[in-house]
Amino acid sequence: MKRSKLYISILSVSLFMSCSKKLELTPNDTISTASFWKSSNDARLALNACYGYLQYGFNYAYDDGKTDNAYAQYPWESTATYISAGNVDPSIDAGYAGKYQSIRTLNYFLANIDKAPIDDQTRKQYIAEARAIRAFAYYELTATFGPVPLIKEQYTDPSETAVDPTPQADVINFVITELQAAVPDLPASYSGGTGNESGRITSGAAWAILTRVQLHFAKYADAVASAQKVMGQGYELFRVAAVSAADMSDDFSTFVDFADAADKDKFYKGLSSYEQQFWAANEQSNPEIILASQAITNSSYAWGNGLNTLLPTSALGGWSSITPTQSLVNAYWNRNGSAFAPQTPATRAINFNDGNANAAFYAEFKNRDTRLYASIQFPSATWNRYSSGFTFTWKSGANNNNSKTGYNFRKLVDPVYNTTEWDGAQDFPIIRYAEILLAYAEAKNEVSGPDASIYDALDDIRDRAGMPAVDRVANSSKETLREFIRNERRIELAGEGQRYYDIRRWNIAATVMTGITDLNNSSVQARVWNNNFVLMPYPQSAIDRNAKLKTAQAAKGY
Repeated sequence: MKRSKLYISILSVSLFMSCSKKLELTPNDTISTASFWKSSNDARLALNACYGYLQYGFNYAYDDGKTDNAYAQYPWESTATYISAGNVDPSIDAGYAGKYQSIRTLNYFLANIDKAPIDDQTRKQYIAEARAIRAFAYYELTATFGPVPLIKEQYTDPSETAVDPTPQADVINFVITELQAAVPDLPASYSGGTGNESGRITSGAAWAILTRVQLHFAKYADAVASAQKVMGQGYELFRVAAVSAADMSDDFSTFVDFADAADKDKFYKGLSSYEQQFWAANEQSNPEIILASQAITNSSYAWGNGLNTLLPTSALGGWSSITPTQSLVNAYWNRNGSAFAPQTPATRAINFNDGNANAAFYAEFKNRDTRLYASIQFPSATWNRYSSGFTFTWKSGANNNNSKTGYNFRKLVDPVYNTTEWDGAQDFPIIRYAEILLAYAEAKNEVSGPDASIYDALDDIRDRAGMPAVDRVANSSKETLREFIRNERRIELAGEGQRYYDIRRWNIAATVMTGITDLNNSSVQARVWNNNFVLMPYPQSAIDRNAKLKTAQAAKGY
């Protein structure tokens, strides 16, 4: 379904243009239900419009900018700059309006699909797809804003949406019920289609969304059961079978002490496997992607993946819009699997000396987790696949398109699309199998403590990255394993947007949302955390349209 974005564009024309020769009888600026739903293609186009909710999935990377993982330096690009600083009030919209716009499209589809001349099996499948997407939208709404109006019917008059917000628990019950109801009518795959169908809801995707919902709201036993459903559907972690000369074009021998040739091969396989799962070239053969936001190239700003522009440094044509924090860099394990012990910010600043770094500074990047090298551009790191001979450097006071923290992301950038602004064709992984393994591990540990199945799930992730197995002795209690899983989740899913919800559901935001500094220990952003930031405020525009939100807004502390 790689071309679904084009279908959405076609639908926007189809729905807003009359099919009648008597143009004066059918306005061309409103949806004409009477002139639509006349063919199976109309139904297909309408379903594709529902997938607009997954459009621009790369914007989930900004959610990391609202956490201790990253800094989003441009407030005109997203709300991340304000939210991370603690400037949270109804003047910002953390996604409320956009999600309801998609829900309106989904409700319209569900109210009218019975009019289309399609067979019952196809109709059931289309309905299941739309219900699952709508459930996903309501999960993200209620996880972000708490109580929200639960609108399940088509409407034409905006006054119909001026209803009391539904309690969060009831919204989640609706989400879970909808996903469970959708599963039986969804296929395990769309093998009959053409091209990559990872952008379409399968039964595995529905179970995966359900796993995420249940984990978020501490329904741990249910999350275990849902994760096991996904784990039984044939998904696997992406792995390269062998490394090429191009895969080894960055010489990490300066930073990694390889024991022998086999150890070096393991490292480069781990690095390539982790990094290349996000590349467009591997989309057709990637068994890890459960649900993706798809992108195409040659589309200017319309349907391309913007991360190729947002993440790299200006030396590579990027904007450094979202950059890693020192806290994230510190989270990556040592290569032997032990926790990394960072220098103090003051000591690091002396060693870095504003770009005139000494050996003690570079020692922090010696023998670290393979995923650090695959994910982070740090001073002296090379990236020959992106630009031959490139070495990352950083100095304070550089132009606005350079990092303010001293680091840039390498992860999620496809080096093939390194010349055209905002035109990456790589898909963004909304849910991948690694997340399900991590969710299973976390939920199962909360239910019954450490066991072999948890270690096996974690070891699968770590082995793919060329890292050693979990230390069973050091992580033998529920408490120690919980902290291990949380850090492993942070590393594995860095930049993918899940940290925003994790620090809130784990109740650690007050501890981690502190001011961030650069490599010179100069302030980058002062950060303030108030406990009401667990839930975002309804935007003022929503309250102006629905006065019944005022009480819930006040209850949230805004």
